[in-house]
Amino acid sequence: MTQPSRTTESISRDYDGIREIMHKIKELTVPDRATLAVGLLGHLATLMNKSQMDKLMAQLTEEVTRVQDVPPTRRSEQPKQD
Repeated sequence: MTQPSRTTESISRDYDGIREIMHKIKELTVPDRATLAVGLLGHLATLMNKSQMDKLMAQLTEEVTRVQDVPPTRRSEQPKQD
């Protein structure tokens, strides 16, 4: 007997539940968000093959380069670090 294929997406999404989780995440401190993100990535990695993990890491690397802790208007005011 064959089993149905595994999927990481549910048939009907619980948008209210997702919204509530996102609001709770916004209340976390930055270090707590980082810890949560690492945990989620570890969980996702167990569900992915190598090609999917490579793609995810490339996307995360791209996103990290775009995200800045300092607003663009204040970047020029900071001394350059060598």
